[in-house]
Amino acid sequence: MSLTELRYVKAVADRPDVIGVLSLNRADAANALSAEMLQGMTRQLQQAAEHSHCRALVLRGYGKHFSAGADLTWMRAAAELDFAGNQRDAAILTKVFETLVNLPFPTIAMIHGSAFGGAVGLAACCDITIATANARFCLSEVKLGLMPAVIMPYLARKMQPGQLRRLAINSMAFSGSQAHTYGLVQRLIQEDDHGGDLALREELEALLQGSPTAQKAVKVLHDRIVADGLKQGPHTAEGIAALRVSASGQAGLKAFFAHEAAPWAIALTPNWRLDAP
Repeated sequence: MSLTELRYVKAVADRPDVIGVLSLNRADAANALSAEMLQGMTRQLQQAAEHSHCRALVLRGYGKHFSAGADLTWMRAAAELDFAGNQRDAAILTKVFETLVNLPFPTIAMIHGSAFGGAVGLAACCDITIATANARFCLSEVKLGLMPAVIMPYLARKMQPGQLRRLAINSMAFSGSQAHTYGLVQRLIQEDDHGGDLALREELEALLQGSPTAQKAVKVLHDRIVADGLKQGPHTAEGIAALRVSASGQAGLKAFFAHEAAPWAIALTPNWRLDAP
């Protein structure tokens, strides 16, 4: 059985549009992250990035937990590596995080149970994170004499700076409700929300009204603005100008003024679900 599973679920029956679903598939080990598992994720994310009709990707974990963090066997092996070996080992994490955060379409993480260590980084890399109120997050690295280093850039883009600094230093566990307050989680759900199906459907329905070209441009522009210290620059005017004259912008404006649906706008089928065949 594959440690991770990538599937595509059609959004509607009569169009090629699909939603990618990437599942962590080690429920018997609380979806602990091994080097092999992360390398497989990177390959699958790269495949999804090349799918011309993928409109969004959902990241989830099978079983009781999203992910308990690093696999113990992997941690023991890493403890025996020298400095150069540890750099190569950390590069495995960097690769999967960079691939996930730079996907050309929207991404949604579904968090339940526990999300520890590197799993918190996976949540931070997604554009939208949905979590149950009683989910448990923890940056436990300093308790081991380590630090959440590779995941820090992604956490820093989402979380309140003071809370991130505090939680990375004290390793206290925090709930889904607190993660929502701190900015890591964008949407909070209760346990009775059918595993988040209702919230996920609402988020996907909204995403499917947007232009894939424009959504990709938003992600690129947002990253640049954050990297530039939130400063205004010529790239913002260039960005909107480029979209206005693009096929996407022209089609969207034409549909708007004609009071018609944009060519990319679709609604999920009434019985749509993540595990559809």
